[in-house]
Amino acid sequence: MADIFLSYRRGDSQSATGRLADRLIEHFGAARVFLDYQSIVSGEDFAEAIRRGIGTSVVVLVVIGPHWLDARNADGQRRLDDPADFVRLEIETALSGGVPIIPVLIEGATMPASTRLPASLQEFSRCQGVELSATRWQYDVDRLIATLQARFAIESDLPSPAVSGISETRINLFARLALDLLELAAHPTRLIARQQTGHALDHVRAFTFLFAALLLGNVAFLLALSTTSLVEWTVAGVILGVMTVTVLATLLAFAWRIVGVRIEFRQVTLILAYVYAGVWIGFCAGALLAVMGVQLIAPDAFTDYLAIMRSEQPFPQRIISARNLLENALHGAAAAMFFIACLIWAATSVWTYVAWGAFRFSFGCSRVKAVMATSLWLAMLLTLGQLTVLVGRGL
Repeated sequence: MADIFLSYRRGDSQSATGRLADRLIEHFGAARVFLDYQSIVSGEDFAEAIRRGIGTSVVVLVVIGPHWLDARNADGQRRLDDPADFVRLEIETALSGGVPIIPVLIEGATMPASTRLPASLQEFSRCQGVELSATRWQYDVDRLIATLQARFAIESDLPSPAVSGISETRINLFARLALDLLELAAHPTRLIARQQTGHALDHVRAFTFLFAALLLGNVAFLLALSTTSLVEWTVAGVILGVMTVTVLATLLAFAWRIVGVRIEFRQVTLILAYVYAGVWIGFCAGALLAVMGVQLIAPDAFTDYLAIMRSEQPFPQRIISARNLLENALHGAAAAMFFIACLIWAATSVWTYVAWGAFRFSFGCSRVKAVMATSLWLAMLLTLGQLTVLVGRGL
């Protein structure tokens, strides 16, 4: 999905919008710019494509020409007064979704007064616009591009030359991972949807992000334990995380197909990679606080814990002994830090619920089917967990 959504009225500014789109695509890349006749494929629901395009964009550029406000339909009715008018729907969707809007004024057009707009669009009149003049087009568009980069951190997908012996692409990779992590925390559905451009590199980006999250989480958690086998634990944790995502995605793809949603396994893995990465970081952030608190009270608690889990006691007895050990260490500062950790885990649970909506949003299915698929998936996981426990007891 694109970062920049272009809203315009064809009878008012089609040529100027096309010219602007060409310049934006030249700078940012085609995947970053949404323009209806270029971004919507044949046979796709136009209204749904518009809704998804705005919902996943970083900013909406509303191109306003001299006839934008008073454009009328065949019956003489002003188009903006029609609740089904696409331009009106685009602005309403952006306003209700909290997507920033930049009015782009061309050919001497001015911002419409709020009194001349429908009630649902009056907030739009307060948006700060930019002017693109025909006599200084290149200069004005360059300023708009600079604004998009500085204010919204939209970067180009086009390859860049090396700078000072260091590949700028490598620098941009770490910057993009950091920006993606921040947006994943604030707008998970939007971030995940924008990563689905249809290119082969989508999965490379998704699993690079997952790998970085797993690595970061494992390192932070194990540093708190002060373990001497940091590398071994981290490598094992990353491998286990990737294997877990694969198993979860396999079961989830099967669940979606059972409820009648025809999706590809790769679509599920891409979305789940981001969701799992966010959950893992949230879990490790809470675990880091909890472990540090316990270490303050009982420095040898986790060493003793591992010794218990590796002992030859029956498995149920090992669980009881380990639980008693940790409960005895949870007092004072450890209890306070554990409480904060629980708040982080609670926030992560809420975030997971929101981020899980990326499946329904990306697949374009009903809420009922999404609930059915998720419930079936959870039932599969519960059954698999019970089988695992039975096998463990048998051993």
